[in-house]
Amino acid sequence: MDQIKISVVIPMYNRAKTIGYCLDSVLAQTYKPYEIILVDDCSNDDTKKVLQKYNDPKIRYLELKQRSGAQRARNQGILAAKGDWIAFQDSDDEWLPTKLEKQVQKLSEVNFDPLTVVHTNAIFRETATGRTLDNYIAVEGVNIYATLLQRIGPMFQGMLVSVKALQLINYLDERVPSYQEWDTSIRLAKHCRFIYIPEPLFIYHLHEGDTISKNKQLDYEGYKYVVMKFENEIKQYCGNAVWEEHLRAIERRRAAIT
Repeated sequence: MDQIKISVVIPMYNRAKTIGYCLDSVLAQTYKPYEIILVDDCSNDDTKKVLQKYNDPKIRYLELKQRSGAQRARNQGILAAKGDWIAFQDSDDEWLPTKLEKQVQKLSEVNFDPLTVVHTNAIFRETATGRTLDNYIAVEGVNIYATLLQRIGPMFQGMLVSVKALQLINYLDERVPSYQEWDTSIRLAKHCRFIYIPEPLFIYHLHEGDTISKNKQLDYEGYKYVVMKFENEIKQYCGNAVWEEHLRAIERRRAAIT
């Protein structure tokens, strides 16, 4: 198990207020990552200044030349990675200490088969109130392509996936406006088994800062993009009833835009 090399990829943009606790949680893992790749999408706040206090040789800093979005930042991190496995993290969330250790243990049970995605449950926490919410969706199994065509799947912050599997899907789609994890999970499910750890091993912070998840226009555009991208597959594997429900979901998101 100690020979499994995990590269942690963290895209970031203007995260001076959050990157500290995020990075601290990665460095505090009981199973140490091989490297931590921070990909800066042209931040113009004090993000880079905050990072200057860290002097860990595992940390690598990459800066994009122009604003390109989180998906391109993740892809650049994957391409730069020296490990065999990628653990994604968001720059405003945090991992619990045993997150990687428990994922690696699950991988050991399938002989570290690279066509495996291990994802975990989460704690959803409102930053302002401290209130926690239960809102995670579990998917597990060998043939879950049809399942993921029907509904949203794992979040990036809880996913551990091999570089080989990401190469098979030609990396992440950089055109997806939102629901980027859903698109990625659907594509991975054509090749990979999914293992779900029901224990919450990361904290998803619901804060006041700028996030894709709170942008109703991007929510509409992203959901529509994914559904239309997989229109033929949804109809083939899931039937017209599921397709029509997706169309209703798109309309609900369009109507919610103010």
